Amino acid sequence: MNRQGNVLNKEQYTGAPIERAHLHRGFNSKKTPIKWIRFFRACVLQRKVAEEKKSEKIKKTWKNFFIYTAMVIISNFLVFPLFPFAIPILPFLFLSIFIFLIVAIVTNYRSNSRFNKNFTEGFDFFADYFSAFFTLIEEDLQPLSKIALDANLKNTVSKENFIQKEAYESDTYGFVSGKQNFYERAISRGSCFFNDGSLVSFQFTEKIRERIVNKRGRISGKRKTKYKFKSVYPFTLKMKIPKATYNLNNNIDRQLVNLVEEDAFYVFKTIRKFDIKKEKPNEYNPHDPSSITAFAVDYFSLEVINLINTCYSCVIPRT
Repeated sequence: MNRQGNVLNKEQYTGAPIERAHLHRGFNSKKTPIKWIRFFRACVLQRKVAEEKKSEKIKKTWKNFFIYTAMVIISNFLVFPLFPFAIPILPFLFLSIFIFLIVAIVTNYRSNSRFNKNFTEGFDFFADYFSAFFTLIEEDLQPLSKIALDANLKNTVSKENFIQKEAYESDTYGFVSGKQNFYERAISRGSCFFNDGSLVSFQFTEKIRERIVNKRGRISGKRKTKYKFKSVYPFTLKMKIPKATYNLNNNIDRQLVNLVEEDAFYVFKTIRKFDIKKEKPNEYNPHDPSSITAFAVDYFSLEVINLINTCYSCVIPRT
C-alpha cells in the first residue's frame, strides 16, 4: 500500500522497470523513502510472480509424467492382452517412462536453481523492516533528500564471508570432535542527510557462529553430525552533527557513544547489537543460520531510532 492508501497490485509491478542488480541478490542506489518502499514491495511482488510461474511449470511437468505413466501401466493390463502383436513395443514404452522421469527431474532442478539464483527472501526483510525505518525518519530528511542504500542479500554462511575457525570441546556424553566456524556479512550500508545538516550513516551486519559437533549415539554407537547456529546483528550508527547548529553536551555517557571531533562536526558512533537468543528465547531456532525475522518490525525500527536519539542527546541546540 502506498502513502495515499492505494493498493499496489500485481498489474502495476509485474512489468515495472526493477533494477537488474536486485536479481543478483543485492542492490545499490539512492532513492527517496517512498521510492525505496515501492522498490522493496515491487521486488517482493516480482519474486512472488516468478515463484508462481516456476511452481506452475514444475507442477505441469510432473502432472504430464504421471498421466503418461498411468496410461502405459493401464495399457499393459488392458490393451496389450487384447492386441498381442503390440507386446514387443512394451519395453520401449517403459524405457520412455524412464526418459520422461529424467526430463522431469532435470526440469525440476533447473527451474529451482534458476529461481534461487535470481531471487531471495531478503526482499521481504527490507520491505518490512527498512520500510518502517525509512518511514519514521522521512520527516527529518531534507526536502527531496535521498537515502543511499547498499544491500547484500547473499547467504552469510559462505566461503566469501568466512572469518575464522576454531576447535570446540565438550564434556557431554558421546562427544567425539567439534569445530566452530565464524561468518560475517554486511547486510546493508546506508546514509542520508537530516534537515539540520547532520549526516547519518549506518551499517547492519549479520554475524554467525556455526558449531559442528560429531557425536556417537548412546545405544547404536553410530556417529552423528549436528549443526548449531548462533546469530547476532550489530546495527552501527554514525552521526556527523554540525557544530554550527549544536553545542556539545558535557554530560555524555561514554559507554553508549564514542565521540570524535572534526573541524565542523561532532562525530558520534553507537552500536545496538540485536541478539536473537537473548532477546527472543521462545522464537530462537539454534538450527536456523539466520533468525533476524524473530524480531517484530516496530521493535527493530524503534530501537534504531533510539540510536539516533542517543546521538542527539549528546548535543544541545545553539540559541
